[in-house]
Amino acid sequence: MAKNYDIIIAGAGLSGLSLAWYLAEGGYEGKIAIVDATFAPANDKTWSFWTKDKPPFEDIIYKTWSSLYVSVLDYEHTFALKDYTYNAIRSGDFKEHVLSRIKKLPNVDLFEEGILDMFSKKKKKAVLKTKSGDTFVAKYIFQSVLPPTGLDRTKIKYPLIQHFLGWEIQSNQSVFDPDLPTFMHFDEDWNDGVAFMYTLPYSKNRALFEYTIFSKSLEEEELYEDKIVEYLRENYGLNENEYIVGRKEFGQIPMEDRPYLPWYDKRVMNLGTSAGLPKPSTGYAFMRIQKHVKLLAESLISGNKPVLPTHSKAQFRYYDKLLLHILSTSTNDSLNVFHDLFKNNSIQQVFAFLDEQTNFFEDLKIMNSVPYTPFLKAIRENLRHK
Repeated sequence: MAKNYDIIIAGAGLSGLSLAWYLAEGGYEGKIAIVDATFAPANDKTWSFWTKDKPPFEDIIYKTWSSLYVSVLDYEHTFALKDYTYNAIRSGDFKEHVLSRIKKLPNVDLFEEGILDMFSKKKKKAVLKTKSGDTFVAKYIFQSVLPPTGLDRTKIKYPLIQHFLGWEIQSNQSVFDPDLPTFMHFDEDWNDGVAFMYTLPYSKNRALFEYTIFSKSLEEEELYEDKIVEYLRENYGLNENEYIVGRKEFGQIPMEDRPYLPWYDKRVMNLGTSAGLPKPSTGYAFMRIQKHVKLLAESLISGNKPVLPTHSKAQFRYYDKLLLHILSTSTNDSLNVFHDLFKNNSIQQVFAFLDEQTNFFEDLKIMNSVPYTPFLKAIRENLRHK
């Protein structure tokens, strides 16, 4: 027999558990089923984000910084964040924190099962079927497990991926500045896309190093690791026998001109990456996800229709498409754009632009601060194949 609920959350990752959290905090009284293959916490991801406001999940933020270091070509600079903070939350801490809250609620049931399919049926109901043969029925399903339906990948013009491998290392020497993360230290020797080192220092002898690439395909694991080993030796004087690798992270985030696909099926809404929420030109998604699921929870608590995932305004979608073209076609042009972007603007202006919180005149100032030629090429190409 089918198990009946008011809503079903399919997937216990960042999006699904954030939605469950905001529903719990808002006092949602309907019956909730959360279905995923596992609920075991694992610190295999680190979510980083900047914000001007009080950060979400403040109690479990692993570390907060008030400055960032950037190095690209002949330019390097330490930016004071002023009214922003840069924050890191570890996925295991997040999962444990949310589950400890919602497990106590009488209206929430957790089901550790693999998800087979989701679809809508008549009488305004959505159905979820599991690999073990169970059936769940609800008014709506909110899913972050399966890729969106209706996505024709042949129509995606710039199918880039942000892929990275990270090591959290413990050094036997105090060589890191725990107050200064490296936002982007570009690798000028990398030609197949754009690559940089990203570093989150937790103490003087412990830090997370992630070698990150924007390109169309993944690399062998050994390549990322060799790049981290080389970076530690050249920038910190650390040989391989002078540190241990405590844990590893690997991830890939779509950076593509994906169409807006908020629905998996008629009564099954996409969340998070499935909804295309990572910003195409950066891959950052944490705050965009929080904004959507918080509004979504408020609408469900009020008994209203679910709020759709955020859709960027037309001008920001176009800016993203232009930058994706540059990242896809020229490493040199990409590095020159990043060089001038950071050199000619404050980090506050860059963050506001990436957050899509700038007006037209502020956008013009940003666009005038970077080289014209790569963007003219991108505009011409997009007009030609519109």
